[in-house]
Amino acid sequence: MQKNYIEPTGIYKLNNAIKKKDGEIYGYFGQIQVKKLNSEQIVMKFEVNKGAPSYNSGSFFDTLIYKNNKAVYRDIEVDTTCKITFKFDRKGITVLEETANYNWGCGFGHGVVADGFYKKTSNKVQF
Repeated sequence: MQKNYIEPTGIYKLNNAIKKKDGEIYGYFGQIQVKKLNSEQIVMKFEVNKGAPSYNSGSFFDTLIYKNNKAVYRDIEVDTTCKITFKFDRKGITVLEETANYNWGCGFGHGVVADGFYKKTSNKVQF
């Protein structure tokens, strides 16, 4: 097992400021669910939404390699330039999206970007 291994299994919520007004949510919100399959493989369910007024969103459900407390998502069938890196620490996951066009990157809705810190809220998963 790798040195300083971070247990990835759990639920993580996007740590962003949102505003609620007239029943609408303004600002990014999202969630990541992770289940460890073995020491170097995880299943990840990722969802992010940019909020009102468009509520454009992005999501995926995939098996990823987990090595050195990091996982990388790519979907070359949808966007050959898409790369989303997930860096795990004891408090959560730092997410960084790289793509050639952030308006439609990674097959997400218009203008949706995955970036942010997702705080660990549970050690359990719901799938």
